[in-house]
Amino acid sequence: EYNQEITYLNAQIKALEKKLAACMEQVSVCEFSTLEMSDDKAELQLQIKILTTKLNNCKLDLQKCQVSLTAYQEDNKKLKYKLRKYKNLVKYEGYGPDTSKVETNKEELFQQIAKNYNFVASETEHCIPILEDDSLCVEDTTLQEQTISFGSSVLFTSGRARLKVRGIDILTTVGNVIKNKLPAIQEIQIQGHADITAPKQYDIDSQESQKHNLKLASERALEVFLFLKEQLAINPAKVLMSATSFGSYKPVSRTAEDKYTWERIRLENDNKGKKQLNRRIEIVLTYRR
Repeated sequence: EYNQEITYLNAQIKALEKKLAACMEQVSVCEFSTLEMSDDKAELQLQIKILTTKLNNCKLDLQKCQVSLTAYQEDNKKLKYKLRKYKNLVKYEGYGPDTSKVETNKEELFQQIAKNYNFVASETEHCIPILEDDSLCVEDTTLQEQTISFGSSVLFTSGRARLKVRGIDILTTVGNVIKNKLPAIQEIQIQGHADITAPKQYDIDSQESQKHNLKLASERALEVFLFLKEQLAINPAKVLMSATSFGSYKPVSRTAEDKYTWERIRLENDNKGKKQLNRRIEIVLTYRR
């Protein structure tokens, strides 16, 4: 009996030793996992530090860009002012054709439009706030030309080609100022411009989308043409007047000398602000010398 008891106890001891070994193995696994988790935690903390640094750098870059943009806008105003001075220099020093009458007519037209909206014009500011987020701008584009630019929301509802009530009032005001200057005007060209926004059924890069924007800009230009002709009695038989569409192909920053591709046009429409500037109607006036 004593031997049997010893045998039984030995068996129990072996069983307990196996359980202990299994427990020790589990402890080792847990310790290894804990080490791995510690390593992962350290790695994540390092990544967080790196990303935080990058974020702070991006914020600094953004601030620098905003400062640069403000400086650029101020420089742009100063350059426009200098351009006007150089034009006057050319005019008064006799280095070019006498454009004094043209300059006078341009200035009178702008001042009359500004007066109608109680806007005090300056040498560097030629944009009149018409709506909360849109303006009417009058700019000298060449010695003989002047462009009146309407933000699309000034005259039209988004995606439509019929003048809205507010647009009719604004176009009547501006159109009558133009009408009073007709003896000094040689040609009136109405240009329709769009951004690259596509209707839902079209891909933004598709020919269908580009045709849609070309057509929309064309219909808007024609709507303005017909309003000036039929409602304000500006007769194209007497004063050359036309309507044309550039669709989305002429962003506001594009000039005739620039080299453009569709990729660059997309870049000029890569945010809401740029798109808003590109959606516009322009009335280009060519003056008689």
